[in-house]
Amino acid sequence: MTDITLDLNNYRVNLRVAAIVRREDEVLLCRPVDRQWWYLPGGRIKTNEDSLTAMHRELTEEIGPGFEVLRPVIAAENFFELEGRNFHELSTYYEVAWHGEELAGTEENELEVFEWCPLSKISGLTLKPDFVIPRILEPRTELELIVHRENQ
Repeated sequence: MTDITLDLNNYRVNLRVAAIVRREDEVLLCRPVDRQWWYLPGGRIKTNEDSLTAMHRELTEEIGPGFEVLRPVIAAENFFELEGRNFHELSTYYEVAWHGEELAGTEENELEVFEWCPLSKISGLTLKPDFVIPRILEPRTELELIVHRENQ
């Protein structure tokens, strides 16, 4: 199976899943090793793969067993620019509970750093996309649609 990523009309179009992984009063964040900004764990959906299956696959690869996917909380259309490229990203964000001990992912590269962040420090971080910050701090019970255009 192949990641669903298309280059169309000067945009990279991605289908993606992301997880708001909670452990008591902390949330799991990750960042590229060479950057100072953070994002939520997850990744691209593959062809013929539904978002829930992709969420389980991505979390197993990245953090290992010990999680429970609870429910989808955000469906997002995110338009942004990264490293000179325009993106149109369609994402499903899931609420996830952590029941494990240590993070034990199977990712073989060392391109990402994973850290538990206290909720009290989330607002002071550069977290991309930034629309997730209030949803992490004040979770909603219903599924929410967010259309976000960076810098607009």
